[in-house]
Amino acid sequence: MNNNRLVLRPHHSLCIQFFIGKGYSKEFVRGMTETIRMLENEDPVLTLTAECDIICAFCPNNSNGRCVSEDKVCEIDNRCLEELNLKVGDKIGWQELKSTAKSKIIDRHQLRNVCRSCQWSDICQK
Repeated sequence: MNNNRLVLRPHHSLCIQFFIGKGYSKEFVRGMTETIRMLENEDPVLTLTAECDIICAFCPNNSNGRCVSEDKVCEIDNRCLEELNLKVGDKIGWQELKSTAKSKIIDRHQLRNVCRSCQWSDICQK
């Protein structure tokens, strides 16, 4: 994967941890699966972004590089960044980001607050 595409929306550090092979479309599920495999195998350094990222590349809500639910998604990203004590533009290894998201959000039961406006949050509450 091209290094200039190794950007990740902060909230996707949570989505990935709860991914169970469901999503918007078959293409999205396939892309998400491939992206997770790459992240786990390569542990790349990612740049946190507030724009479409490596996960969004496969999403049908990506309209010419912009999320059709941009305002809602930015709110989730901002709550996530606050809990992680990170900011857009920060660079962080995947394993460190995943671990930090787990310890600061999932383990502290902040998922419901951070992701309160997400349509997929029921999957993460199980």
